[in-house]
Amino acid sequence: MTDYPEIAAHVARDVKDGKLVEFREDGLYRHVEFKAQQGWSRIILVTWPYNLLVAGSHGSYHFERFGPDTEDMFDWLRGIRVEPDRWASKLVNGADSVREYDQKRLVDQVKAEVAEAVKDGAPRGLRAAVREQILESDRLHSRDWAMQMVYDFEHGVTYRSECSCGASKDHADQNSAYTWEFYKHPVQRLDGEHEVKVREIGGFAFSDVGDWALDKVNYHFAYQCHAASWAIAQYDAARKQVAA
Repeated sequence: MTDYPEIAAHVARDVKDGKLVEFREDGLYRHVEFKAQQGWSRIILVTWPYNLLVAGSHGSYHFERFGPDTEDMFDWLRGIRVEPDRWASKLVNGADSVREYDQKRLVDQVKAEVAEAVKDGAPRGLRAAVREQILESDRLHSRDWAMQMVYDFEHGVTYRSECSCGASKDHADQNSAYTWEFYKHPVQRLDGEHEVKVREIGGFAFSDVGDWALDKVNYHFAYQCHAASWAIAQYDAARKQVAA
């Protein structure tokens, strides 16, 4: 099992006839280049202590990682599972430089929360309301619009205004709940010891939306991660042949 399997398969097709076309090495200082014979794909690896530059047909990415086992950056990646999301944290430009909004992740998160709510007895019509107001929207492609729709969505939510004096009132909308203090239970006409609070008591709204993980690394970065893993394996094989 690998991360981004479709991209991994694409890399495998591109490099199946890849050949080592340039090799320069002086200790941990390397310049290694491979090129596909039947296509335009090429991958270049440049190393110096604690640094790795992956370049070629799908962009350039500079990794830096200081540690007791990373002076040779090939040792860091040699033989491990390709995990672009984790590797992005080692980029000199930061992980955000290769991340992008993933609409599918948002849709999957919305569907998962709705399914859980329905199982727990959410108000009737929740699925239809979510489908109409969010999932069928032509604005889902925009992260900002999509998040705003999710933040604003409510279905069957009711609110309760509660006063410290014991009085309370249920409302169908939040605005009525907050204005109750001034128009239906005006504390200024009472003894001044009244404190009114408003809370949700029913219905459905999405929770912890700000914590949703909606980003993925972009195609080109994931491609270069898989290509770099392949290239290091080819480099090791070439070194063994020379040693033999």
